[in-house]
Amino acid sequence: MKPNAQTSYNPNPDYLRELIAKTGLTQKAVAELVGVSPRMMRSYLTFTDNATYQKAPYAVQFAIECLANQ
Repeated sequence: MKPNAQTSYNPNPDYLRELIAKTGLTQKAVAELVGVSPRMMRSYLTFTDNATYQKAPYAVQFAIECLANQ
């Protein structure tokens, strides 16, 4: 699996939640493995119309994809 932000970037919270579910880990565990705080992970996973929503950087998405594909 090679990173390619030009064609593969998808910061959609639903997609990220799906990936986390595939890992079988908690959101907190994934956050720690990826290197972000649990609070930041929650901001990536909240609904896009929520004031605390932030787009996940591609590096975070890619790291979660790698965890999901192990």
